[in-house]
Amino acid sequence: MLIILLETNPLFWESPKGRSFGCAAANGLEATLRQLMVFINGYLSLNQQNRVAVIAMHSDGCHYLYVSPAEEDNDGGLDAEYLGFTNNVGGLEPIQSDACTRILERLSTLTPGHARNMDGSDSPAEAVLTRTHVTTPLAAAMSMAICYCNRLQTRGNSVISVPRILCLQGSEDSASQYIPMMNAIFSAQRVGIPIDSCLLGCDDSAFLQQAAHITGGLYYKPRRGDTLVQHLLSVSSADQYSRRFLQLPNQRGVDFRASCFCHKRPVDTGFVCSVCLSIFCEDRVLCPTCGASFSATLLDSGAASTFEPTS
Repeated sequence: MLIILLETNPLFWESPKGRSFGCAAANGLEATLRQLMVFINGYLSLNQQNRVAVIAMHSDGCHYLYVSPAEEDNDGGLDAEYLGFTNNVGGLEPIQSDACTRILERLSTLTPGHARNMDGSDSPAEAVLTRTHVTTPLAAAMSMAICYCNRLQTRGNSVISVPRILCLQGSEDSASQYIPMMNAIFSAQRVGIPIDSCLLGCDDSAFLQQAAHITGGLYYKPRRGDTLVQHLLSVSSADQYSRRFLQLPNQRGVDFRASCFCHKRPVDTGFVCSVCLSIFCEDRVLCPTCGASFSATLLDSGAASTFEPTS
């Protein structure tokens, strides 16, 4: 089972960073979708037990674009119209006519985020082009994917293979999502769900670097838009067992910096509450998270200890 998290935020694809040369998103959303369809069809053709779910990370939230579960897996949590199962007869024609068509249909129903500002007020299309910092609901999409995997595993369906998550993100990380994102990452590690990360934009993602490192997944960033399908097929189509025999891209480094709980900013050196382990960029007499108080004597003695991230 492969759950794909796809960046569909119009604010990213219409921004200068969404069309930057030297990244996988350089050719636009339409070209990215074409290559993703090829990857989905190839993945489903590898084995009749393979299943795919596609979740869109949009400007107004997260939405299911396509799912291919077994016939008995509709429990009311997803739209029955998009729960068709076509991978039980073999061949490419049913897969292509089902997945591609339904993904495009669902995309056409999503709210065009370029029509409004983030606060809901109307704005001209040219205003989108001036945005320098575009974020997407990555933590919410990751939580939806983990909940979907857990729902499949708790049913005890022997047809469903070991789940994996593939995240195709283009926008930058949002420091405000640090806590829910780390909760999702450790939840995936606990239940044994690897997280593969494919960067569509030019900026690295500290969240996805840590997600791949902690869960045993892969992190890679194609340098050209026309090579995206090659990276997906050669890296993310293989399961955990097959990867033992492949020469896979190595992750050069991981940004382990944490974000402070007070200003949601990444910090190199900070202060940690000894009671609840909350992280702050400035020393505090009272912990706003758990209410623990530290006297001046305790602060001088180092009770509220500092930390430095490991490399």
